[in-house]
Amino acid sequence: MKNYIPIAIIAFFFFSCSSKEEILQQQYAVEGMALYKTHCENCHQADGSGLRDLYPSINKSNISPEALTCLMRNGKKGNGFMPANAKLQGLDLAELVTYMRDKWGGNKQIYPIDSVQIALKNCN
Repeated sequence: MKNYIPIAIIAFFFFSCSSKEEILQQQYAVEGMALYKTHCENCHQADGSGLRDLYPSINKSNISPEALTCLMRNGKKGNGFMPANAKLQGLDLAELVTYMRDKWGGNKQIYPIDSVQIALKNCN
């Protein structure tokens, strides 16, 4: 029995270690969650369900990460108004998109800052 204890301890540490990418994804998701609470939750609710016809649901949306990036930065005017948020920097937008895709899209990949910069350049 004593021989199994060191093996169990080693196995525990071996399997509990996360890769660099997993740790970074988790960091982006946690930071994104904090940003979501600050900038999005008031209208779109904690669960992303929105408020009926006033604010759309984002938890079932299939909007692309690029379009979402542009929408968060530039807002939307007219029917379905959403205010622009020029204060959000590239890293903020990457973390927000990562969090939303992780939470409601089942996508555990980081949305990289490079992709944010490309999306912002191509906003309509």
